[in-house]
Amino acid sequence: MAYRNTDSLRAAGRVILGGAMATALALPSFAANVTQARLENADAEPQNWLMGFQNYSSHRYSRLNQINRDNVGGLKVAYTIPLTSALVGRTSTNLQNYPLVDNGMMYVDDGAGLYYKIDVTSGIQGVNLWKADAALEKDIGARSRGIAMWANAIFHNLDDGRVISIDRDSGEFNWDLQIARVPGKPGSSDINIEKEGFTAAPIAADGKLLVGNSKGDAGTNGWLAALDINTGEELWRTYVIPGPNDPGGETWADDHNAWKTGGGGLWTTGSYDPDQNLTIWGVAQPVPMFDPEFRPGDNLYTNSAVGFNMDTGAIEWYFQYTPNESWDYDEQGVHMLIDAEFGGVTRKMVTHFARNGYYYQLDRTNGDFLSAGQFVELITWTDGIDPKTGKPVEYDPNLQLQTYKPETRFLRGEMTAGADTPFACPHLLGGVRWQPTAYNPTKKTAYSGSSDGCFKLEVEPVVSLGPDGGIDLANRFGHKNADWGLVQHQDLHGLLAAADVTTGQVTARHRGQFQNLAGVLATAGGLVFTGWADGSVTAHDDETLGEVWRFHTGISIKAPPIAFAYGGKQYIAIIAGGPVPGLPFGHAELAEMSIGTTMYVFTL
Repeated sequence: MAYRNTDSLRAAGRVILGGAMATALALPSFAANVTQARLENADAEPQNWLMGFQNYSSHRYSRLNQINRDNVGGLKVAYTIPLTSALVGRTSTNLQNYPLVDNGMMYVDDGAGLYYKIDVTSGIQGVNLWKADAALEKDIGARSRGIAMWANAIFHNLDDGRVISIDRDSGEFNWDLQIARVPGKPGSSDINIEKEGFTAAPIAADGKLLVGNSKGDAGTNGWLAALDINTGEELWRTYVIPGPNDPGGETWADDHNAWKTGGGGLWTTGSYDPDQNLTIWGVAQPVPMFDPEFRPGDNLYTNSAVGFNMDTGAIEWYFQYTPNESWDYDEQGVHMLIDAEFGGVTRKMVTHFARNGYYYQLDRTNGDFLSAGQFVELITWTDGIDPKTGKPVEYDPNLQLQTYKPETRFLRGEMTAGADTPFACPHLLGGVRWQPTAYNPTKKTAYSGSSDGCFKLEVEPVVSLGPDGGIDLANRFGHKNADWGLVQHQDLHGLLAAADVTTGQVTARHRGQFQNLAGVLATAGGLVFTGWADGSVTAHDDETLGEVWRFHTGISIKAPPIAFAYGGKQYIAIIAGGPVPGLPFGHAELAEMSIGTTMYVFTL
């Protein structure tokens, strides 16, 4: 590759890491191409934010400390950047993305196929230098989880299945290719491929761009693909729903080829371990999501952490959290890579705040289970996790239909609206979904932002189209097999949690009135930043998680914050652009919130 300048970058990294953070703030940012060496050493550039989860290990930790517990009360709006083009031709947005920053230049998309290069060097305003329009159809909602950078380009995978590359200097498109919604490998299912698309931001690594089909809920098959980052040519594609003749195919034990509409979307960006040549992604739930009787078996590789070989795409290992799951406790969320002592031994771990309410630690060299501890307030779907296997204690490998705790395992026709049936906890919106987590390597503490609460629902049978696969979508509830209006909610609220990675135990919780859909940013200033469904941006003490600062935007927030610096000043940036979080999955008191799309940038 022509992008490496390893020696000079490592030397520069030593200067930044060896001095005080004030020195890092004052140093000029790199103006060079974004290279593999820079991305592998992203921690050495705290003034920049080069990838969505901050580094390949997905730590979302800023080593900047100018904004800290002592002065965060003085944090104020430096400027705002409107992204209102997302609303042109649309009535709502669903922005879950972040800007990237390199040498005072900010790059961001609006979820609707428009890309911005913004000069933020003045510290008092953002000046648009160019806009690039990918011409996303207006009937596709404005939704994004972010972009990637490599060399002199930014990259995005769109909701309509295209992947694009844009020159950072000119804003001109390098290439624009249809990667999803095309026939897959021989023997793979072509059912519903016209519904494939992307939400997870891509990963740029080792000359490749990794993109994952996110539309498992639409009855497609999840897959991860690697593209040549210079041309967009597809190098490999690996499906996470196995066919009958593939390893794991026996875990789809029905007689109507349910695997063909099996789900397993890759909704959230994975992590990358250069030393092990692995990329680790979480895989979402099987489809139909609430009707396990339609798809008996463990349903691999849904609800799993999966380690893919970067060169070939081969699945090197997996760990399935909840086999034959049926509460929408999918585990497509962030999997952080952490090197730390655990059990008296330094371990290479992958850690995960799960949808099912537990915080997990695995050995990332082989996927072996290490520990699990409850981080949500209440769990009723299981009595716990087996400390040896990591599976729910009720799991029976000899059963095709798991019983778990029968009173909270809603099966076909077992509950009617208003019945005196126990609630399943956490809520189907609970635990950590896409919300990015964070890790403070100095304090050995992992953090999460999530929703919590309980629910119950009535399950309707899904109808198969026949032995060749497919779901009868003309049936009243289609592949969702539940009437959202009949879902009953209990105590739906937001939650921040912290866990000590050396013990695997939760050390602090903070309860929020409204859902946390934004995830978290941890900083060397002793703070954790986040956003909330009611439009608030908050900062919290990173040890107690007590709130120490708040600003109200008036726009629902589903995007994670970032930190960057220029001209000796540290900034916190976050996009407010979530949909109105009203009924049925939210809070009635927020139903009249205004729609908007604005980036807020804060400083002292």
